[in-house]
Amino acid sequence: MEIRKITDDNIDEYEDFIDEDIAQSIGREFYRSIAIHDDGEEEPVAAVVWELKDFEEDRDTEAEIEWLYIKDPKAGDMLMEEYKNEIMDDEVKRSFFEFESMDKNSSAVIKKSGFTAEKAESRDIVVTVEDLNNLSLVKKKTPPYITSINDLMVRQFRKGITNCLFHSRKGILEDLAFLPMSWYDSDVSCCVQTDEKVNGFLLVHRKASGALVVDLLFALEPDAKINLLNMIRYSINAAYDKFPPETEVILRKHNGMTEALIHKLFPNKKGAEVIKGEKKEEYE
Repeated sequence: MEIRKITDDNIDEYEDFIDEDIAQSIGREFYRSIAIHDDGEEEPVAAVVWELKDFEEDRDTEAEIEWLYIKDPKAGDMLMEEYKNEIMDDEVKRSFFEFESMDKNSSAVIKKSGFTAEKAESRDIVVTVEDLNNLSLVKKKTPPYITSINDLMVRQFRKGITNCLFHSRKGILEDLAFLPMSWYDSDVSCCVQTDEKVNGFLLVHRKASGALVVDLLFALEPDAKINLLNMIRYSINAAYDKFPPETEVILRKHNGMTEALIHKLFPNKKGAEVIKGEKKEEYE
């Protein structure tokens, strides 16, 4: 069997195989992927994609397995062994995952390699553009200093991102510092502009499958709460104007603040049932 790394240079070879939303992230700064192939075969018999978490922070590095495919259990065992070799180089202390489902092969291999696996509620709340447009907060007009990121020069955008990172805010993005403006939907994503300085962002990415993901929501004091509300209002209106009402929007509860905000907006919404697992990584 042959081990191959999947990169942005060869991702086209896997476009009919790998999940399109995952494929969109191959090549990003902290994403890694490997595949196992039978000798001479183009279609892999096992593959994994993961993202390094807190790699550049003063905390233990973790790895989130975002996609796993195992056609052949023996290849799956080889895959997980190679995965461990790869994350050892990055000094990963913990691996974890959250999957919508797992097939029999994947479940057996992941448990054999030392992961826990149990049913739980997803950290993601999925609503629609129409659900958002039905919120009462949408009806009020937004002030002129809340603008689309289309109105920003690249230099202004980069300075705004630097401002977020200086305040240790990166939303759900490990690679916020590296992503270009083109990663975000420029019509729906917006910012707070004060004296030509960007003091807040609501950044939204459109997945290859069409769903919208809120990547970052942050505003500086003073008036942070008001500006957050106005950016939410602006983005909802922009999304409703641009996309069909049934378009899905993914809201991730990634910290206490976002969890409280999502609960306030959608008190009766819960995450779907998923399979979560983790493993503390130890090396000889």
